[in-house]
Amino acid sequence: MSHTYFTQQLGRKITCNEKTYLHFSGTAYLGIGVLPEFTNLLIEGIHKHGPNHGSSRNSNVQLPIYEQFEIEFAKNAGAPEALLLSSGYSAGQLALDIMARQTDLTWVAPDTHPAILPARFKSFHGSMAAWTKHCIQKSKELIGQNILILSNAVNPLKPEIHDFHWTEKLSPANRYFLLVDDSHAFGVLGDDLYGTYAKWRELPVALMVCGSLGKALSLPAGIILGNSETIENARKSTIFRSSSPPPPAFLNAFLQGRQLYLDRKKKLQDNVSQVYHILSGQKEFDLLENYPVITFSPMAWVDRLHEMGFILSSFPYPGPEDDPVNRIVISAWHEEEDLNLLLKALAKLPAG
Repeated sequence: MSHTYFTQQLGRKITCNEKTYLHFSGTAYLGIGVLPEFTNLLIEGIHKHGPNHGSSRNSNVQLPIYEQFEIEFAKNAGAPEALLLSSGYSAGQLALDIMARQTDLTWVAPDTHPAILPARFKSFHGSMAAWTKHCIQKSKELIGQNILILSNAVNPLKPEIHDFHWTEKLSPANRYFLLVDDSHAFGVLGDDLYGTYAKWRELPVALMVCGSLGKALSLPAGIILGNSETIENARKSTIFRSSSPPPPAFLNAFLQGRQLYLDRKKKLQDNVSQVYHILSGQKEFDLLENYPVITFSPMAWVDRLHEMGFILSSFPYPGPEDDPVNRIVISAWHEEEDLNLLLKALAKLPAG
């Protein structure tokens, strides 16, 4: 059975067809958009900067908020520089274009997001572990090559957090470029809000991180993090020069609301911990101690949980002909009572 829900606004509860459901779907991991404090910051930003800025960033009329955001984000991410775009997809495609110009070969991890996929590539059918082993072996067969490695920071469909220390085992006879999509890491992974760049910057690779800021951080924007040369090349590109930037009020809200975000991240961590403590070790569920996504296989469970008043994430992905991916998504907007009701409902499900 397919379940589609129409609602005016996302939140911990959704009312559809006169029935109220607890909402465990989407990517609003911090649930920041439902907070009145965040709305107030947005309103302040609109009064200060206007609702939108439709000109090129290279226009002769400039809004300093963009550069202020980039400097602050790069500093806290541990990156030399940052560049804002209007979406994560635009950021990914631009980052891919900049790095592809410098490389001879491209190695694509199994779960890589389409935002950083080249038009033509040879897909690897196997696990992330098998792919990394393949890359290490392949590197020893090559000499003098510039190799681009593409991967997500985390696979939010499994879920699986990736570790790139395996790149230290690659043959030193080649030069390596690593592009990581942090869309599902920003605001979730690490000690702060700024993703995984700092964790990988000492690896023997030329590193660039990109991604959407529209998941946990609820900002309609994309970003690229990298060294000064690559960011300058991106800044000079036709894609960047001809694009409109994201709405400035959201950037102002993020800069002014840092503590609000950090408080929500702590709430998310507490919620994830509560659920993990009960479900860990149950073979029917795939989950991690520090990530807000739980996956399961039985489609009948989606229907049963719908009947019990829960909205889950379940739709074919990445293509319309693919099998549905069934996920329970934990958010900071959930209350302890919501999680207890979910856990009780999961305990009633028939064996898969």
